[in-house]
Amino acid sequence: MDSNIESFEVFPWNDNFSIGIEQIDNQHKNLVDLINELTATLIQNDEMELTRVFDELATYAEYHFADEEKIWEKFFDDDKWLQSHSKSHKSFLPQIIKMKEELIDLPLSVIIEKIIKFLIRWLAFHIIDNDKRMATVISYMEGGKSLKNAKKQAKEDMSGATGLLIETMLTMYDGLSSRTLDLLRERLERIKAEKKLQEAYSKLEELATTDQLTGLFNRRHFDQIFEQEFRRAMRNKNAITFMMFDVDHFKKLNDRYGHIGGDVALKKIGTLLKQLCRRPGDFAFRLGGEEFGIITLEQSYDDAKEFAENLRTNIEDLGVPNVDSAVVDHMTVSIGLITKKPEQNDNPDLFMRTADDRLYMAKEQGRNQVVSSG
Repeated sequence: MDSNIESFEVFPWNDNFSIGIEQIDNQHKNLVDLINELTATLIQNDEMELTRVFDELATYAEYHFADEEKIWEKFFDDDKWLQSHSKSHKSFLPQIIKMKEELIDLPLSVIIEKIIKFLIRWLAFHIIDNDKRMATVISYMEGGKSLKNAKKQAKEDMSGATGLLIETMLTMYDGLSSRTLDLLRERLERIKAEKKLQEAYSKLEELATTDQLTGLFNRRHFDQIFEQEFRRAMRNKNAITFMMFDVDHFKKLNDRYGHIGGDVALKKIGTLLKQLCRRPGDFAFRLGGEEFGIITLEQSYDDAKEFAENLRTNIEDLGVPNVDSAVVDHMTVSIGLITKKPEQNDNPDLFMRTADDRLYMAKEQGRNQVVSSG
């Protein structure tokens, strides 16, 4: 169960429920705990968990009834009180099954709510009236009275004021269970509202940091991430790689195939970058237009250069047509790369200028290549 969910005790244990037989009292407490657990699962709206706890309660109730009757049989033999008590036990689960069948068209949580209220009243009455009456008889028999006289004495003890106490307690528990279930419903609705609000907030955050065309991080998020990771690399004395690239002759691609064709090409680059930048320290961005950036952490110069070359060939292998390109008849990119451990006088702007200069060199030297020095 989620530890962040508030616990609702719809059926608090009361010493008036103690009948003086430890074995039975402990089992009654376990039944009460299971009813409270069943109530708490309502707030999670988890049908599997509700069913699991309900089945556990039903199984434990059957075990308890069988165990309790063994104790009564030692003293009551085949007495009518024992027969009546056993009949009450046997009717317990059928009553619940009948309730479930009658409410079958309602949501499971509503069915369980109604069953919980039935369970509380049934168990409270059964313990205070029936079980306590049987336990009182046993107490008198252990004191030397016959079964007949013990039953007579127990009837006198359980009449009058005791009957009023039973009804008062049942009324109190009816009111308590109703109020608690109302609170539970309010809590559940608040959790649902908070969840929707958090989902909306997360969506807004995603929109604020994501380029809607490619699904990559946008320029705004790039500035934040670069500054953050640059400082971390400087502090830890680790290498940081920044590569900047753009599509060769993208204007010609756009002119030939239209903006839709250009968008398709950029989307394919976005999909590829998501596949290649899978490590926790890899970040891919659309910086604007046909220009992209990648930040990777803790790579050697050789590894970074191999990564950039792999990126270049993968983009070319996409085979996106660009027949008017002066390079080849499909889409290619030029990449400028810098990898180093930041020093005291370094900053993100310096890295960007260096990568941009090397990107310009790649274009000057014929495009569709990686420049990582010079």
